[in-house]
Amino acid sequence: MNSTMAARCFVVLLFLSFLVMSVLAIPSKRRRGSSFSTIKQLNRKGPYIGLITVYSPEEEAFFRTGAFKPDAKHPFVDLSGRRYRVGKINGKKVVFVRCGVGMTNAAAATQQMLDLFDVTGIVHFGISGNLNDSMSIGDVTIAKQFAHTGLWNWLNPNGTMDPADVAYLEVGSYNVPEGDGVNLLGQIGYSTEQLFSVSREPNTAVSLWWMEVSQQWLQLARSLEGMELERCVNSSLCLPEKPKLVVGLNGATSNIFLDNAAYRDFLFQTFEVSSSDMESSAVVMTCLSNGFPVIVIRGLSDLAGAESGDNAIHTFGSLAALNAAEAVLEFISKLPGYNSPLQHYM
Repeated sequence: MNSTMAARCFVVLLFLSFLVMSVLAIPSKRRRGSSFSTIKQLNRKGPYIGLITVYSPEEEAFFRTGAFKPDAKHPFVDLSGRRYRVGKINGKKVVFVRCGVGMTNAAAATQQMLDLFDVTGIVHFGISGNLNDSMSIGDVTIAKQFAHTGLWNWLNPNGTMDPADVAYLEVGSYNVPEGDGVNLLGQIGYSTEQLFSVSREPNTAVSLWWMEVSQQWLQLARSLEGMELERCVNSSLCLPEKPKLVVGLNGATSNIFLDNAAYRDFLFQTFEVSSSDMESSAVVMTCLSNGFPVIVIRGLSDLAGAESGDNAIHTFGSLAALNAAEAVLEFISKLPGYNSPLQHYM
């Protein structure tokens, strides 16, 4: 094949590739345009309460309550691979989405919901690991604040500590036997977050460790303490004690599924956190940045590694998810009428 023919073939292939890409893009643009049109219609009937959970068992527990009544005309809207379900709970309008596991998914879904839907605030819920020995599997925690415990400075054994770090984990302190050699994993320094907010000048972030939920909603949630929670997974599998709902503890979030007793104890002793999950601080921080109310309701599914044998999430995860869902329904029932979003400034 001579150079002239090769050049012609290349041009033809390039044209065909461009044509195929253009054709493939048309349905996507049409679907996106249709979704935006549907959202515009839905927003005329708003505002809504935004509900964000994480993965399938939590979503299944929520819908199993039967409290959600889908919108007759537009029961859902599909965006970026997620399905936003629109409906009512006890007559109050809600938009529900399953964001997916991890902080990136949580922040992306929260920002998309705040940007596109007319919501008054976000209720985030699901399950979490229990780090507090005074709490039990099946209990529900509504934390007052969350820390991102996965933002690290990982130092070498001879590294210099950053005075701005909140705390340090010296990995060598957990050697067995104690003091046996040099642990090359060194130390971990826990860093603060940078919060950008609508309440501040653009590009001026504030450093913070604790990200607080909305105080108005937290106060309202205190009326849920004492509510009845489920004790049994089925007729033959029940918790030894009646679960309880506790408001006002601390929570930790990182992109780590915690199933390690030593690290569990370190987090509780160092930061006094009672629960550990992979999404909450991302949802809270996104709401704080945008000036929207937010609250987090988590059912405790396991002991984050303190139990013997397999992680209890496989046994009691569904029960913890159901208790969290029932607490969400009770909280929504106590929310007053819809107003403009309450600004929660730092």
